[in-house]
Amino acid sequence: MAVTPVPQRNMVSQKAIAVTEAARSTGTRKVAFRGSLQDIRLFVAAYEEESFTAAAVREGSTQSGVSHHIRHLETILKVKLFVREKARITATPAGDDYYRHCVELLRSLDKATDSISRFAGSYESALEIGVMPALTHRIVAPTLLRFSERHPNVKVRIVESYSTGLPAMVAAGDLDFAIGTVHGPEAGVRSRALLTSPECLIARREANDAGLDDGPGQHKIVWATGMQSRRNAIDAWFTAHGIAIDASLEIDSSLATLDMVSRSAWKTVTPALMLDPLTDADRFTATPFHDPQISLSVMLIERMRSEMSPEGAEFVELLVEEANRVSSAWDDHFRERGFHLDTRLSETGTA
Repeated sequence: MAVTPVPQRNMVSQKAIAVTEAARSTGTRKVAFRGSLQDIRLFVAAYEEESFTAAAVREGSTQSGVSHHIRHLETILKVKLFVREKARITATPAGDDYYRHCVELLRSLDKATDSISRFAGSYESALEIGVMPALTHRIVAPTLLRFSERHPNVKVRIVESYSTGLPAMVAAGDLDFAIGTVHGPEAGVRSRALLTSPECLIARREANDAGLDDGPGQHKIVWATGMQSRRNAIDAWFTAHGIAIDASLEIDSSLATLDMVSRSAWKTVTPALMLDPLTDADRFTATPFHDPQISLSVMLIERMRSEMSPEGAEFVELLVEEANRVSSAWDDHFRERGFHLDTRLSETGTA
């Protein structure tokens, strides 16, 4: 009696149908992701920016391209991720939940990529670091020298920029991280307190004293561009102490500002860390704002969905060590002049 064998393909098909039916009956069927990594990146950008247009600018895409990727995601997920409004988009509860998972996914992907790269040997990478002008004059150079000695194959590019623009540059991926001030929540970034420094009135050395007790008409102030929020607190201090400003101007260069102060009766306001009390003592006198003290809080700014690289973390550690050295010297200097200030640096906290 002849037996006709069942084709292998049919056996596989029947088994697949049986598994599918069993999954449906138990409600355990899982949906495989059929999108792309670009879908995820553009969704995260749109969520954080609350705008397809802004997400497109940030990710180097187009508004229609972002919209297409979001629609593709919504189609394969079979759920609405955003409510489209006239001037903005609002995430649905499903969108909120999906964002949390996507951020973790991108962060894990960066971490996995970084982990694999270490198998190649020592650090061979590039760092793009944004730094506010107040820290580039005396803190960044010695930090770079120490870091370069340890990791000669890591190319570091320092981008000096005012703090108002640093968070957006980090969120867009133009910078690996930044060190500056943060005023209120910023889309796509997270920040933590890194260090503090007392704000000071800076005058040329020949003036003997920066003259915070001078009367009206004695102060001509050169303000740095981009420090409006800090300036508000300093203006309030002058007003509370009955001190008038005779004249003021803005210069978009910290080095030009210091040069002008060293050559004239003009003064400026900077955090103490802008100068070194040892190397700059022959050119400038710094008098801290006191009663009450005004301090600058400097933050470490990172992308929300990225992990700090080991070499980046080491650069930050060295920078804080250098800032501690300068801060300790200022602490001794101020104490000798009768000022008892809180110049301690903090490496913890979140904002």
